Amino acid sequence: MYLKFFGLDDYPFDGLPDRRFYYVGGSQHQSLTLLTTALSRSGSICVLSGSSGAGKTTLVRMLMRSLPRRMRIISIDDPRLDPHMLLATILRASGVVATSLESIAELTLKLRQMLEKSIAMGIITTVICDEAQGLSDAVLEQIRLISNIEGEAGKMINFLLVGQDDLLTHINKPEHDMLKNRIKIFAVLPRLKEEEVGAYLTYRLQQVSCVKPIFTNRAIAVITKKSQGVPRLINAIADMCLTLACEKNKQQVNSLIANKAAHIVRYNKVGFKDYVLNLCKELFSVSLYQRLLVIAAAAVCAAGAFVGALYLLERYHPLQTVQEALLTDEQVQNRYQEVASYLFLGKNAESRELYYFNRAISQAYFKSDAFATLVKVNGFAVGVSDSSSGASAGGESSNVGGGITLVDNGEVVIGNDLLEQVGLQSLYQVGSFDEAMSFNTPVLIGLIDDNLTPFYAVLYHINDDVAQLIIGQYLFAVKLDYVRDRYLGSYTLLHPYVGNIDDLKSPKTDVRKAMENNIRPYLEQYRQHALESTNRDANLALELYDEQQQHLEDVRNQLRQQLLATMSTDGKSEKALARELEERLGPVLEHSREYQTALAKLKECEDRSARYEVRADNIRNISLKLDGGYEKAMNLFLEDRGYTDVTYRAIAELTLSFSDGPRLIEITTPEGGNGDNGAAAAPAVPTAYVQMKVPSLWQQQVQLPARPHVSANDAAQQAQA
Repeated sequence: MYLKFFGLDDYPFDGLPDRRFYYVGGSQHQSLTLLTTALSRSGSICVLSGSSGAGKTTLVRMLMRSLPRRMRIISIDDPRLDPHMLLATILRASGVVATSLESIAELTLKLRQMLEKSIAMGIITTVICDEAQGLSDAVLEQIRLISNIEGEAGKMINFLLVGQDDLLTHINKPEHDMLKNRIKIFAVLPRLKEEEVGAYLTYRLQQVSCVKPIFTNRAIAVITKKSQGVPRLINAIADMCLTLACEKNKQQVNSLIANKAAHIVRYNKVGFKDYVLNLCKELFSVSLYQRLLVIAAAAVCAAGAFVGALYLLERYHPLQTVQEALLTDEQVQNRYQEVASYLFLGKNAESRELYYFNRAISQAYFKSDAFATLVKVNGFAVGVSDSSSGASAGGESSNVGGGITLVDNGEVVIGNDLLEQVGLQSLYQVGSFDEAMSFNTPVLIGLIDDNLTPFYAVLYHINDDVAQLIIGQYLFAVKLDYVRDRYLGSYTLLHPYVGNIDDLKSPKTDVRKAMENNIRPYLEQYRQHALESTNRDANLALELYDEQQQHLEDVRNQLRQQLLATMSTDGKSEKALARELEERLGPVLEHSREYQTALAKLKECEDRSARYEVRADNIRNISLKLDGGYEKAMNLFLEDRGYTDVTYRAIAELTLSFSDGPRLIEITTPEGGNGDNGAAAAPAVPTAYVQMKVPSLWQQQVQLPARPHVSANDAAQQAQA
């Protein structure tokens, strides 16, 4: 029909398996090469799968032309057969007489003889089973058995199973594992992609002397989408496209023609869209007066429908203005109150607490203010000097009026000499959050807010998973995970003053002796604490040793009684019986797993007790009043805490362990004491701060008593005394 219109020699999309029109793409070429290589030798089982219409049959025909000439090809097109029929079909196709009265064993023998003769003449037998997804499990098993037939040259027959995608599912069944292991090649023909569809259409058109492009890019995209890349559907849709283009006198196939052709080929029905398009075509085909009349009638109908709908709405659903809805609708009023509570922060208690929290963060961007708060937490008041001599022009601060003064520009400046006067020393470290908590004292930490801006706060106390943060003039109880996730990686803490630890590395001078004298009381307390802890552990180990020794004796007596019950006492004296019992008891104890386990545990308890005794003696021999006692005590502390050298961090950990300052975490000892200092009261909230909870972060409020402050003058006098 369209050959003359497009100037073609033949129908390019007829769908017949013509060798001229077979398009060999990348996947087809790879499958053809693999199958030709595998089937050129005997003893191969190959599988070729693909969707319906993917071109499997045409590929098989190309394969048959590619195989060597001395090849006997047996094609089985009907999969509805049994193992008996499979053998008979192969034999008959090979020229061997086979009847249905013969058994499978007889047919197998004939098949072996036929294959041996063929191999001797250089002929390879290949069986091609089309529609193999329909083969039964018994036939697949018979194919495996036939492929196992061997001669002097090895396997003597090939099989090619051709089928749809269900064939792979059929072969992957557990009962076909042995057949699956014998398969050399799984060749798959995938669906064509859009660029392959364009090359496919161009190739077939070139085979019929077409020298100009007929299908546009959008038409190729439509054909690819509608055919899903299946060559059979591509041929049908492309053939219909050329037919419709010829009818419309179009030299090119556009997307509209491709859509209509796909609709006819795949569905053959008219949808709502086609109905509307046809109606529009009929409408624009009439005269101008008729079109105006139809438009006027449609406008009148639309106006009537609108007026009727408006009347019904006003009668059954009266309309209200926005102002009326805000004044009368209860749901709108409730929602308005909720929105107003969050928009106007501080209107209610819940939003007020969150407002104070965010406002405190916005005023905590200076680390110096947070450091002054840390000094307050340790019991010293930070006041403002009324005297102009309280701060020098250089920004130095001094102790005036019992408090820590401010410099002229209003910024809090707390120097090391001022901290030294009140017996404190600061430590700045870069470390993890767990490391900051390990000192068990309030720490100054850097955090990050929702705007990724750093701010500073004092981590005052931790109770379970609730952390108390002092930010500005407020103390907030928030979740510990909130602090941990926003921690910036550095912390600052205060510990009792000991001086510059670099003096410890100087020669044995008065400076070094003074430094050692500052640390000596803390080392003495640590030595006493370590001695008490070691003695307690030694006593517990000794008790465990006694219990294990008694358990070992009980096991021995139990085995002795069991052995005595099995012995014969006839004609034996008590002494002879006891001697025989002891002789037989030794091997029994050696082979008893329970006794040997108890004996090994007794040895462990003995070794543990001995280690604690040795450690207690070593600690007991340390006397800080004698020469070398300081070094021994310091080495004991460093070894126990895992330090290799005396650092500011180690000194801070030593002094904080035995100071009476505030604690970050309350630790209760087994004897009922609280922390390293024995029984101590819970940390008190500074009176200068207001405790609050933040609803979005708070989990458990901690009620703490107030704690009085200590002035800087009093602390300095006590330190000097």
